[in-house]
Amino acid sequence: MKLNIYVLYLLLNCIGIYGFIPHPLIAYGALSSTSITHAEITQIAIMQSLTRFFYDTRITLNNSNISSVNEEEYLTAEHTIDDLYNLAYPEYNELQVAFNSLPLKFVVDDIITQNVLTDFNDKTKKLAAAHFDDEAFINASKRILQFRQIIINNMQYVHQDLSYERELLGQLIHTLQDFYSHSNWIEMGKTNINEFIGVNETIGLIAQPNQTTCTNNGCTKIETPCNLWQEITVGVCPLVYYDCKNNILPEINDQQLLTSGYAANDMNENNEIIEKPTNVEKCSHGSVLDDSSHIPAIGGINKDSYSLVYSPHADLHKKAADLAIKATERFLNDLRQDLGDKNFDRLFVINPTETQCQIEWDSMSKGKRFRFFSSDLTAYIKDDGRWLIKLKRFFRRLFRLIKSIWIRMFTSKENINQPTYDLSDKGVNVKDVNNFRAAPYVIGKEELRRKKRMIYLARKRRYL
Repeated sequence: MKLNIYVLYLLLNCIGIYGFIPHPLIAYGALSSTSITHAEITQIAIMQSLTRFFYDTRITLNNSNISSVNEEEYLTAEHTIDDLYNLAYPEYNELQVAFNSLPLKFVVDDIITQNVLTDFNDKTKKLAAAHFDDEAFINASKRILQFRQIIINNMQYVHQDLSYERELLGQLIHTLQDFYSHSNWIEMGKTNINEFIGVNETIGLIAQPNQTTCTNNGCTKIETPCNLWQEITVGVCPLVYYDCKNNILPEINDQQLLTSGYAANDMNENNEIIEKPTNVEKCSHGSVLDDSSHIPAIGGINKDSYSLVYSPHADLHKKAADLAIKATERFLNDLRQDLGDKNFDRLFVINPTETQCQIEWDSMSKGKRFRFFSSDLTAYIKDDGRWLIKLKRFFRRLFRLIKSIWIRMFTSKENINQPTYDLSDKGVNVKDVNNFRAAPYVIGKEELRRKKRMIYLARKRRYL
């Protein structure tokens, strides 16, 4: 029985407990929800772009009549970063793959970290333009364009340290991703990305400041008492939140007018608080921690997670996350085209020098770890509805999961590839209950008891 509970703990920990908030919040063993985070969205999109890069620049050159990689199979198969290096450099052994891929992995981790920090940094966590909040579409679009141009301009300098450029890339990708979870793009019936973002300052028609966009109708108020765990993680009792459907005025969506939710205490670029209008009913961001959700129009429209506690439009979370991944990959592919393959390689350190590899290898031996990068995460470019392909993907994921569980259960060796989710060196508390953008998930009493039991068993085995 104890083993079964511990296996359940590992399953939950390995499968990925995420929300379209910054990252999988780690509290008492990483139990939260099954949503999709900025961290996961970013890594998947980068890996998709890298999949194409490796094929174009290496794998096609390796192909011969004797041994070749089928393009269709390659693009539909799931790959980890190590898989891509194995295919691009078939002469590498396992150690060489690990050695040569390490700089790229840490670059990806740095970009993800900067993406996540957008929700924690004092300069950006309340900045409307950093999140497409408060109908700040023009300023958010300008932000993406400005950061993109700085990256392109600075890449002209061959010996430039690219830390700043990666910081900007992570931040602008965050803003790009938030468009799909914070605006009404999905509710307008859109099934593809907004191709103007990152290209034009104007990305569509926008609702007027004095134009009503949301209504109280369609939102059901939910009020529940707090259990002990919820008091600790949320800090607001009782829990008051909304389940909203069709609360955006039909004429707004029918006319294809963009709107986004107002969030309490958001600010503009001049550090001035943006108040949700009271003379006209605008949409709120919405969350148990968003006070604006109680100002008419009540509720909210964000799709950040599967949890109604944090996302009034939780039922649209998957659609928003899927488009965010697609938009991020598209942005990276366009950036590659503008930079050229050589500079794109430099930006991500895809083909590092031996010195670059050795520096990261030595750093890891001294304790450097990934904050968010997951070595086991897979990505593919083309979806394939054929049952055989889906079956192959399923068994590959299952194999990796079982392998991970086996290693954790029966070895005492530290898994150096396990992300730490630690931003303490950045002065950030990832469990800050006052930050609604990074709020921990609420779990029920039964899950809490199971969680405590799993923690006890895990600690007993010295895994925590």
